[in-house]
Amino acid sequence: MNKTHRHFSLFILLVTMLAVSTMQASAALSSCRVDPIFLLSNGDIVTITLDIGTDPANVRNIHYILHVPAGVTVTRVTYTAVRQVTNETYVVTQDSPAKTYTTDTVVTTQIAGKVVVTVYTRLNGVPTKTVSGYSGQHLIATINSLLTNISVLIK
Repeated sequence: MNKTHRHFSLFILLVTMLAVSTMQASAALSSCRVDPIFLLSNGDIVTITLDIGTDPANVRNIHYILHVPAGVTVTRVTYTAVRQVTNETYVVTQDSPAKTYTTDTVVTTQIAGKVVVTVYTRLNGVPTKTVSGYSGQHLIATINSLLTNISVLIK
């Protein structure tokens, strides 16, 4: 019985040590996700998902420039993630060719040095473009709904 009690105690100690080390590692790898969805007047939907390699408290602001074709407007912007960044802005410019959209995303952080930022852009729910870079850089993705429709038909 004493030997069993000792093995059980050792097992509990190992599990506790593994759990504590895992919690500390995940805290060091925290990231901030922001997911705006732009609903457009022509029925297209542009979704931008950001993975920012820092704690949300370190994000100063996020600025989006969405280039759309002439005559297309944003009818609504919604967010799939909890908005943890208070200073998010966007501008819409009607200067793209038909069925073509360009997103230009700039993330500014409070910490010195480069923070990795990855931008995933979807058009009408289809993953179309991924761009990675650093905070302070313009991360630009151009997507085309004609190509998106063709890729859906091929799959």
